[in-house]
Amino acid sequence: MNSTLRYIFFGAATVVICLGVWSCESVQKLGKGLEGKIVYDLSFPYEEKSVLMDLYPTEMVFHFKDEMMHSEIRSSYDLLTTDLIIDHDEKTFTQLLKNMSKRFAMKLCEEETRAWYNRYPKYTLEHTGETISIAGYVCTKTIARTEGDSLPPIELYHTKGLGLETSNWWNPFSQIDGFLLGYDVEQYGMCMRLRAREVSFEKVAPEEFALPPNYEMITPDLMNKELDEVISEFVN
Repeated sequence: MNSTLRYIFFGAATVVICLGVWSCESVQKLGKGLEGKIVYDLSFPYEEKSVLMDLYPTEMVFHFKDEMMHSEIRSSYDLLTTDLIIDHDEKTFTQLLKNMSKRFAMKLCEEETRAWYNRYPKYTLEHTGETISIAGYVCTKTIARTEGDSLPPIELYHTKGLGLETSNWWNPFSQIDGFLLGYDVEQYGMCMRLRAREVSFEKVAPEEFALPPNYEMITPDLMNKELDEVISEFVN
């Protein structure tokens, strides 16, 4: 069971890092007047097929409305879930973590958010000029490499065709010109692939961006501790 939960945690926890990639270098709006959702397929392309993969997370849902965005990823049976709620107007970053029966939330201002992401590797970008179509949108391919090449490069696929633009104040890929519809993430010795499956412009309730009940607000240090405990229990 620990092996299975290892993959479940990987799928849920890595979104905390990889969701920080939607950016546009000089624009300050997410998409005034636009609202809807994007559904991403999640896969583990290099893992052996088994019945246990039925428990792995299979998709990520991203909601957007004016200056707000909310991403969510859930393992099967909701054993482990993680959400990000970003307010580009107020410049706040909220992370939610549910591990079994425990529920925690962390809300950061702009300065605190930058300090939070300083824990992660810095990237240099290689713009390839290559393009592919994802969910009906032409996306440009960019390669992101960590400084010192300590981790494998990440393939980023981004588009300007959605009409969604976002400030770069909170993410590690500030030079990306467009909105990411596909990328690979390698962490904990595994590769997770995310590709947008569908994009729909539709009404989104304001409640989608509200902090859900029964979550305990904690500090960044305590959130780090909770994440470390989940990694120790389910991954190591």
